[in-house]
Amino acid sequence: MSRVHKVIVLNKPFKLWDFTVRQLLMLVVSICISLYILSSVPQQWKVGNLPANILLAIVFFCVCLPAVKFTDLKPINWWRNLLLYKLRIVPTTFIPRPEPGRIYPDPTIQEPRKKSDDFYIGSGS
Repeated sequence: MSRVHKVIVLNKPFKLWDFTVRQLLMLVVSICISLYILSSVPQQWKVGNLPANILLAIVFFCVCLPAVKFTDLKPINWWRNLLLYKLRIVPTTFIPRPEPGRIYPDPTIQEPRKKSDDFYIGSGS
């Protein structure tokens, strides 16, 4: 009889509701910011018939949710660098520092002696 053993993969991150702990913390922060938006925008402001504070809070959270899920595809540093380079906030052209040129021929190279370099003494006729 064969047995089935449960295998725990150790390099897989712990997930709760398909989110890692870091992603859940980012979602909690985005919920707190959306609640701040909800309370800070005046209730008299309207977009059509909808209150602007509710609409802004929902739109902010709806932008944050896929942004948090995108961290599954690539790490946050990758997305940050992509944004910084696309907006041209960081330099994209790197000029290398001048380095001293190589000395040729290198004085440490020792050429092997060839047999043709030895003196040839022929028979005297």
